[in-house]
Amino acid sequence: LIVLGGLSFALNQLIKRSLNAAGGKGDPVDYLLLVTLVALVLLGIIFSALFFFMDSSTWTSSLFFYLMTAVLGLGVFVPWMQYLIKRHPLFWFVEFLIESKTRLYLLGFWTFLALSACVVVLYQNSKRSSDCKKPQVSTITRKYFHFLAVATYIPGLIFDRPLLYVAAVVCFAAFVLLEYVRYFRIKPLGQTLRMLLTVFLDERDSGPLILTHIYLLLGMSLPVWLFPRLCSASLSGPSTLLPYCGVL
Repeated sequence: LIVLGGLSFALNQLIKRSLNAAGGKGDPVDYLLLVTLVALVLLGIIFSALFFFMDSSTWTSSLFFYLMTAVLGLGVFVPWMQYLIKRHPLFWFVEFLIESKTRLYLLGFWTFLALSACVVVLYQNSKRSSDCKKPQVSTITRKYFHFLAVATYIPGLIFDRPLLYVAAVVCFAAFVLLEYVRYFRIKPLGQTLRMLLTVFLDERDSGPLILTHIYLLLGMSLPVWLFPRLCSASLSGPSTLLPYCGVL
């Protein structure tokens, strides 16, 4: 109920913001999160209903998963985004990323951090295969991912908050889609993700879904997502800390 309430509140705020930017003349960033959230929710509902009657671990189901995602993405959500921003989303996205050298440096730094996280995951799984008596990672290893998250957000908050906003939306979409793949055991990555992430599970992920990393991303991103204008402005007083609420 808490998750659904938070999702409803976020969608309500995003819809209001999009409606206020009448005629598609608002900042495209304002629409990105709204379209992404609606797309992810609809995909989750569709796949949950579909795979209730089908075996999701077969190649046929996996092919249908990828085709449905591509059809809805390219045939519905991309045109919707294009209608809202009055230009092709791909062209806007590329221009947005290469707008300044600072953004390229940040993207390079974030790519390095992402690769580092992947190396840690692979290393911990290699240790598990050689030491079956230690199926879970230590708390120190978990805190390493928290450090990576902070190291990702602090430079973005300091140097380019709009880029951080967009990057967080992209990461959120990637996390949710990968969780769909893992949960529904979509070939060829579903079973691999289950094996790789098992070593990081604890009592907080005792259910069928692994949501800890998504919760961490949401907690750090919500101040920037819900109050982008305040976070982009030069603030004084207590409001100065608003963009850093998720990190602090």
